[in-house]
Amino acid sequence: MRKLIVIIALLTVAICSNAQYNKNTVKNITNSFIATLMSGDLQGTLEFFEPNYVASQHDSFLEGRTEQFVAEFLAGSYKKGFYFITPELSRIKSMKVKKTCCDLEKNEIYADVEILMDYGVKYTVRLEMLVTEYGDLRFIGAVG
Repeated sequence: MRKLIVIIALLTVAICSNAQYNKNTVKNITNSFIATLMSGDLQGTLEFFEPNYVASQHDSFLEGRTEQFVAEFLAGSYKKGFYFITPELSRIKSMKVKKTCCDLEKNEIYADVEILMDYGVKYTVRLEMLVTEYGDLRFIGAVG
């Protein structure tokens, strides 16, 4: 009986901690990431990513090349998918959250961000997130 109570208590804590995440949370985290990036604090942007993703992709695969890591994370297509861009970070004029989703049951957590380059190209990229093992909401991207 005691084990059952402990299990129920742990599940309740897990459900309640995940319930704190919603579309506004996703938007606020994404806006904080954008503000950090636009201020030029590349090292600060790493705090917004899932730690294992940073370790495997940034630290190992890209050997600590933070600018490349963030630029590739923000890569996307424009003109109906015909052109692909990996932005030069210093040439990003603005970034704006256009849509968010936070469906924990389907494990769909993301923000669609519109990026405007200083030379006029505008595109939207989907920034996917996940709840880490510690209950934090962080960005995750492709590996390899």
